[in-house]
Amino acid sequence: MSNNANSYGAGIMAKTGKAFADEYFSEENQVVHESNEVVLVLKKSDEMNIIVDEILLGDRKADNPTLVVEDRAGYWWLKATGKIEVDCAEAAEVLGKDFNVYDFLVDVSSTIGRAFTLGETFTITSELIGLDRKLEDLKA
Repeated sequence: MSNNANSYGAGIMAKTGKAFADEYFSEENQVVHESNEVVLVLKKSDEMNIIVDEILLGDRKADNPTLVVEDRAGYWWLKATGKIEVDCAEAAEVLGKDFNVYDFLVDVSSTIGRAFTLGETFTITSELIGLDRKLEDLKA
């Protein structure tokens, strides 16, 4: 059995019967917690390393001061409040070669939030697209 806190036999998953039901149905576990945090996990590559270092942590850092980037071996783990946005036209200029949003999506490993592309921009946001704001309003 694994001692990893994220394993199937950890926490509530280690419980059975009444002990499981009592914790699962406890009042504190019946509340939906709202979060404005978003996460973007990017597979490391030459392009992603440059985009993270020179754009997200460089030229665009002031656009998103809540952005936290962690180096997790073969991946970049990015977390921010509200949204993370990558302009792939800007990335193409920095990279000095053709690079579009589809090239970027190849290295997107995982997301937490609502991800979408609009033109050459990739966005992961906590907004309810279509409810909070219309998609075409996002570029305004």
